[in-house]
Amino acid sequence: MQTDSGRLPAAGRRVVRRVTDRVARVARAAREPVSLRATLLLMTLAAGAYAGVLPLYLFVRARAAALALGKGTAAIVALQDDLARRNSGLHHAASLVRQLVESPTRPAPGALDTIRLFIAAASAPAAGRSYAAVPAALRVPLGRSEEAVSRVASALAEDVALLERAGARTGAARRIRALDSLTQIADQQMLAAGQQARRDLVDRQQALQLAAGEVLRDAIFWLALGALGVAPAVYLVRRRVWRPLAELEAGLARVAEGDLTAGVPVRGSDELGRLAQHFNEMTRVLRDRAEEQGRFAAAGELLAGVAHEVNNPLMAIAAHAENSIADSALAEPQRAEMLQILRQARRAAKLLRGLLRFVRVTEREVTRVNLNDVVRGAMDLVSYRFALDEIAVGGRLDPGLVAVEGDAIKLEQVIVNLLSNAIDALRAIKPPRELTVDTWCQGARVSVAVEDNAHGVPADMVPRLFRPFATTKARRGTGLGLYISRQIAREADGDLALESRPGKGARFVVWLPAAPAETSSAPAATATAPTAAPEPVAVPRPVASLAGLHVLIVDDEEAVRRPMAKFLSRRGARVDEAQDGAEALARLAGAGGEADVIVADLRMPRMGGVELFATLEDTRPALASRVLFLSGDISQLAEPGNTPVPRERVLVKPVELAELERRILEFMRGREDEGAGGA
Repeated sequence: MQTDSGRLPAAGRRVVRRVTDRVARVARAAREPVSLRATLLLMTLAAGAYAGVLPLYLFVRARAAALALGKGTAAIVALQDDLARRNSGLHHAASLVRQLVESPTRPAPGALDTIRLFIAAASAPAAGRSYAAVPAALRVPLGRSEEAVSRVASALAEDVALLERAGARTGAARRIRALDSLTQIADQQMLAAGQQARRDLVDRQQALQLAAGEVLRDAIFWLALGALGVAPAVYLVRRRVWRPLAELEAGLARVAEGDLTAGVPVRGSDELGRLAQHFNEMTRVLRDRAEEQGRFAAAGELLAGVAHEVNNPLMAIAAHAENSIADSALAEPQRAEMLQILRQARRAAKLLRGLLRFVRVTEREVTRVNLNDVVRGAMDLVSYRFALDEIAVGGRLDPGLVAVEGDAIKLEQVIVNLLSNAIDALRAIKPPRELTVDTWCQGARVSVAVEDNAHGVPADMVPRLFRPFATTKARRGTGLGLYISRQIAREADGDLALESRPGKGARFVVWLPAAPAETSSAPAATATAPTAAPEPVAVPRPVASLAGLHVLIVDDEEAVRRPMAKFLSRRGARVDEAQDGAEALARLAGAGGEADVIVADLRMPRMGGVELFATLEDTRPALASRVLFLSGDISQLAEPGNTPVPRERVLVKPVELAELERRILEFMRGREDEGAGGA
């Protein structure tokens, strides 16, 4: 009878659907490969079972035969020894009786007592004897032997009783013959029992040998079976474990050598297969991040290269503006315009110096740092985004903040990362957008908090927020900012953490240990440990004059050289100009070649300031000690092969003309003090 499934009741359709789903799940489970852990566990259990079955089988099989061999042996030996002892005693008693019967004299009373003792000892079986442990086939001959011994003992007892009566020698020969017959029967029964016991022992020994042969055969078969299983096991381990691990190791070695294109084949969906997938994903992320970092590094190098070219026109603009402002004949509207030009040039120069400081890779330099200054520097770098994104900045910087020990540039990088993340988060919400930065001291800790009123960090992102390459910015982010920032904080014995604020924006707190207080007795500076003087906030007007000083300005940019020469000439100096190091050497070699101060740009065509300084050190050391340097990018001082240039002699472009005058005067005073000290 056929049934249309479409006409089944609802309950029947549900049953059919459940059965179908279960069959489908079973089919899917059958298609899925067994996990590596399960495979290794099964192999371990199989190896353990294989290794355990053989000794267990050998124990059971050999034990049965061994127990059969030893079963009843001790009881048989004990019974035979007891019967032999009793029979030997009766033989001795029979020999004494025979002597008394054959003697013509009456036996002595002590002789009969001795015979009775032998008979009594032979008649009493040993204690602890038992026939229960004796095999049934041996019980009958052993029982007959014991009966025969007992009859001999009874016959001897009767003979001794007759000998006690006088004249009882009648029939003595007949009794002696009967006694000999009983003794012979007992000996025969014991011999038969011994032979039966030996046959039983030989049979059981043969059974043990047969079992040993069977055990040897089974052991060889079992070992051969195990040997046949070695090849599949080796193949399975090689395919599931050995080869994937070797490929993964080779991939890791290639990555360690710098090849981020390395990939490993995914052999399955087990643990090693997933590990290979993770490895390939990791190398892909590393490759993408390396490309991004390469672009960032190239951008940093490009910025560093452009800095010199940008700083030169900035300095020219600022210098022309300063010279124009110093002109008393300049009308007030034009003076206001020049002041605005000067302010904007200084602003651009400050921003450019901050960018250079941020992107340049430098050696870690631990000093005493005020985190308020670090925060201000970081805010300057990102301040252009505040107005652009309509962000209101607030907070309080503790004026009594104590110093910390750390690398100021690295710490600035941490604050810039936090500010940039906050700005990116604020751009995702509508105004009002608020960003708050606070600094404070609490005990031995100095803290900085960066807080925003955006949506906060997603809950699923919080556990991996500080891991490498974890980002919510997709392709726009590297996922390294917070990770590197926390590493920098921890290198300074501090930390960076996200404070939990459910329903509010993110709040990141950086804390560092306060630096030990400086002792008042310590000198401000020593000859053995020079310190670079910080740039003053307000440049005081110099007290002394440049009158009479001979200054040689060496710069390939005429727009930079001329304003400086004009200003220094107005201040009383005698100024010469050279457009590169080679021309400067020619001027110094000519008439009046001595210069009190040489102001040279570090980067120039033909011969830069570093090459000029090195040449003077080799040929005219006195002039080399009079060189001051101008540079839009001081990082080139650390380039391999360059002659070390004292940092305190480097003026970073664009330098204000008043600052240039002050530094020249300080430089001259320092040389005069050195000369006086040497005298």
